Amino acid sequence: MLLPAMRGVGLVILTLLLCPIPAHGLWCQDCTANSSHCTSKECQPSETVCVSIQITDPSSSRQYHPVNKMCAASCDYIKRHFFSDYVMAFINSGILKMDVECCEKDFCNGVAAEVGHSTWALAAGLLLSLGSALLWAKP
Repeated sequence: MLLPAMRGVGLVILTLLLCPIPAHGLWCQDCTANSSHCTSKECQPSETVCVSIQITDPSSSRQYHPVNKMCAASCDYIKRHFFSDYVMAFINSGILKMDVECCEKDFCNGVAAEVGHSTWALAAGLLLSLGSALLWAKP
């Protein structure tokens, strides 16, 4: 008697997981170059990319170069408006080098461990565990 109920609950859970989920904002890592710890941040609706910005001094022998991470409206916007004219003068003259990386998926500017926040990863894990339980259940 319990087995048909378990299958029914399993089908309901599977249906809920596979239905379209409501739209949510993009999630990115957020930190400044002076910070030793980044935090997760939900971006504003107008911010469509996660950004990582690294400024280096090509003449320096330093191995560590701090990185800014944030949400942004576009990669082009960051390249044109993020830095002051003073810093841009050094970048344009070649004294400093700026690397800007933009991406459009949750936590894509963070560490690989953040990928676990994916709804599809959660659904696959739940389906795998639920599916194996249903296969081992005797009719």
